[in-house]
Amino acid sequence: MEKKIKNIHIIINPVSGKKESILPIIDASMKEAGIKWEVSITHQAADATRLAKAAVKTGIDALAVYGGDGTLTEAISGMIGSKIPLVILPGGSANALATELGIPGDLKEACMLLAQEPLETKIIDVGQFDKGYFIVGISLGFEADVVKGTDRQSKNKLGIFAYLFSAAAALKITKKAVYHLKIDGQEHKVKGLICLIANTGNLRFSSISFDKHIDVSDGFLDVVVVRKANLSLFKLLVVTLFQRQRPDNLELVEHWQGKDISVYSSPPQTVQSDGEMLEKIPLKIKIIPGAIKVLVPQKTKVIK
Repeated sequence: MEKKIKNIHIIINPVSGKKESILPIIDASMKEAGIKWEVSITHQAADATRLAKAAVKTGIDALAVYGGDGTLTEAISGMIGSKIPLVILPGGSANALATELGIPGDLKEACMLLAQEPLETKIIDVGQFDKGYFIVGISLGFEADVVKGTDRQSKNKLGIFAYLFSAAAALKITKKAVYHLKIDGQEHKVKGLICLIANTGNLRFSSISFDKHIDVSDGFLDVVVVRKANLSLFKLLVVTLFQRQRPDNLELVEHWQGKDISVYSSPPQTVQSDGEMLEKIPLKIKIIPGAIKVLVPQKTKVIK
């Protein structure tokens, strides 16, 4: 059982995807919960990491982050090794980790989790590559091209539809590649359109998982290669989602789990990690089990 939160620091990304007056909502929620709060604002990349590192040393009971998955990843990078719980206040155009954990997308409802009695937390894994971290996943190919093609202005204006427009454009430019994988010492070489190293499994804008076996707290990363995008794949995914079963058509989708992974593609493809573009290839990736404690709704059951 977690102790009552009396003192919290909040990191806010002011250019996150939602257009709302957040400070009055936060202020009213904190007063109602009897919590003393301070706020820091990010201005540029890596600010959330620096602010989180400083905040966890001040004796606070929890650290809250308002922003999308990219802001969360930065903040978590500054919290690794700390036992202070993370409070997620979803503010991005896509909030995959919040969705995965059943955290409400509405800011007021998310703030209300601080007033729960008793408080409930969930221990989650974090992925690491080189000196960076990720909470959602790393992708090569089509999905990375979608992320690259979705700029901040489009996300602010169109929300999730910005990703759909980008996906239509990415389908025209993404070419297949051969993925060279090494998963816990086992080598694999497979041709495909997408390679995903996932920590969470939800569909970004839904609590439904594209594979119920992907668990943010299982101590493993999931490696998924989509070989081709066609009508057969669409039908397979629809059946998979309705039956909540792992795709079993290896001609279309392959799936492994592991703790230590290296990957590169030939020819090189676009690569992204939690919405941020990467350049260094090959990537050496590992899982940090139970790295962060996150405040979640009471008796939450993540849909898989």
